[in-house]
Amino acid sequence: MPKTEIIYFLPDVDAGVTSIVRNLLKYRPKSDLKYKVIFTREIERESVYIKDIFNVDEQIVFKYSKHENLYAVSKRLKSYVTSSDSILVSNDGLEMRMVQLLKMPNPLAYIIHGDFKYYYGLVNQNQGIIDQYIAYSKFTEEQLYTKIDSSNHNKVKMLYYPVPEIKSSLQTDKPTDLLFVGSFNERKGVQFLFKIYKAIQAKLPHVNFVLVGSGEMDAELKAQFSLEPNVLFKGQLNNSEVTQEMQKAKVLLFPSLSEGLPNVVVESMKAKCVPVCSDIPSGIPDLIDDKVTGYRVPIGDITLFSNSAIDLLENEESRSSIAKNAFNKAYSMFNPVKNAEHYEDLILKIEPKEKLFLNQTLGGILNQKYMPNALVTLIRKLNLSPKL
Repeated sequence: MPKTEIIYFLPDVDAGVTSIVRNLLKYRPKSDLKYKVIFTREIERESVYIKDIFNVDEQIVFKYSKHENLYAVSKRLKSYVTSSDSILVSNDGLEMRMVQLLKMPNPLAYIIHGDFKYYYGLVNQNQGIIDQYIAYSKFTEEQLYTKIDSSNHNKVKMLYYPVPEIKSSLQTDKPTDLLFVGSFNERKGVQFLFKIYKAIQAKLPHVNFVLVGSGEMDAELKAQFSLEPNVLFKGQLNNSEVTQEMQKAKVLLFPSLSEGLPNVVVESMKAKCVPVCSDIPSGIPDLIDDKVTGYRVPIGDITLFSNSAIDLLENEESRSSIAKNAFNKAYSMFNPVKNAEHYEDLILKIEPKEKLFLNQTLGGILNQKYMPNALVTLIRKLNLSPKL
C-alpha cells in the first residue's frame, strides 16, 4: 500500500511564508508519511529564491512563465501529484488554480498567511474546493468567518505555527541597540526607519542600528543612512545568522503596515530582543501586550516609535523584564514540536467533500484547453492587451 503523500506548495521566495513552512516541515513528527515540497517560481519575477534543503522526501522547483496558458502550467504541475489521494497544502494561488482547472478531487488545505485582500480573494474564489482553512492569528480567523459562507465555517481552524527555540541568556550587555529584519519595501514600513532612527539619535547620539534584509527600497534606504557611521546593513542572511543578530540586539523595530502573524516578531521574543511594533490588528495583538511583552505603536507614529525605543534603551531593568515576559509568552505559544504535530494531525484528518468547481476562465481569456501553449506564450509576449 503506498504511503500517504502530503504536498506543500509555496512561492519560491525566501520570506515569512517560507520560514513558517520550513519550520512546519522541520519539526514534523517522524512517520511513514511521504512529504513533498514544491516551490513555484514565476521566471519573470525577481526575488530571493529559497536555497536551503527542507525536511522532506522530495523537493522540487517548478518554473513557469506568466505568459503561458494556465492549462499547460497546471498540467505540468499536476504531474508531481502522485495520486488523487495526495493531500495538497496550499499557501498561494497557482496550486488552487490547478485544482480548479483540472477538476482534481484531492484533499486541499489552505494556510492563509495574512490580512490581505489577495488572500481573501483566493478564499472567496475557491470556497468550493478548499476542505480546510488554517489561520494562525485570531484576527484572520475572525475575518475568515465573515468572508466565507456559513456552511463552510466548520472548515476553519486557528493554529499557531512552530518557531524554533533559541538558547539565549538574558544579556544586559547586548552590543546592538536597534535591529530591523525584513523586506525593504513600503509594506514593511521601511520608509519610517530613517526618521525613527534620527529621533532616537537626537536623545541617544551614539545609538547603533543593524538592518537585515533586501528589497526594492534597498538603494533608497542605504542613501538615507549613508552618513550614519553607526548604521550597518547586513544584507540577506540565513535563518541561523538572523537568530544571531537577534540575540545580540536589544530592540527590534517593526513598523509594518500589515501582516498575518509576523514570524520575525516571534523570533525576536524568543531571542529576548524586545519588539516595538505597529499596532496592526492581525497578529500583533496575539503577541504584544503593550509594555508587558513589547510595545504597540500606531502605524507611522514616528514620535511614539522613537520614544518607545528610547524608554527601552535607557531603562535596562524595564527592558530585561519585558524581554523575559516576551520570551515566556513566545515559548508557551510557539512550541515547535507540539505545534507541528497539531498541523499534521489537522491535515491528516481532512475529510474531502464533493468539490464545486468554477466554470469560468481563470486569468486571461487565452487560458483555454484548446489553445496551444506556444501560441498563447507568443501572443502574450507581444503585450497586445492585459485581457489576453
